[in-house]
Amino acid sequence: MESQYCFHDELVADVKIRGGRVFDIGCGDGLLLHRLAPFAEQVVGIDPHKEIISRVQERLSSVSNVSLIYDDFLTMQIRERYDTIICVATLHHMDVRAALSKMHQILAPGGRILIIGLATNKSIMDYIISGLLLLPIRLMDRVHGGMKVIGVRTAEPKESLGEIRQVAHGILPGAIIRRRFYYRYSLVWNKPKDANENGIK
Repeated sequence: MESQYCFHDELVADVKIRGGRVFDIGCGDGLLLHRLAPFAEQVVGIDPHKEIISRVQERLSSVSNVSLIYDDFLTMQIRERYDTIICVATLHHMDVRAALSKMHQILAPGGRILIIGLATNKSIMDYIISGLLLLPIRLMDRVHGGMKVIGVRTAEPKESLGEIRQVAHGILPGAIIRRRFYYRYSLVWNKPKDANENGIK
């Protein structure tokens, strides 16, 4: 199983409870958009790769509440606010500080950021934990089978989990960041309901 898909169930479950408007950064093959659509008022996916967006448009042509944007998240001007912002295996493709700051900006008061990210190993503890997880991950792959996502761009992460925590806590105070399986981490942050709206509509 492609590792990022392992977290789709919990992301869908969150949106199922909260509903509202959802923004998926780096929407990739559109599978998560498709699964989120029945539980959200509107789902918007953005990806900077034209060929990927074209394929997803075909795939989701019959889903009325999904919109797709072919653009760069960091440079695109976004005036709308969203109740949930999702970012799966995409944050390491961007400048972490700039990306988290923009997510904070476009998140509606009372909204939630949900990130499944990748970090690199830099400390001794990073390498120890990765080594301990290697065998169970390989066993899970054998049980579930492997699956490749064709055409989705990949990149190696540059920041360690400790570095990501440091940046995130400066921008998203109180964010909950946990090391997860498949060398991933999760970040969850709830924006206060009384947050300054900064003039975004």
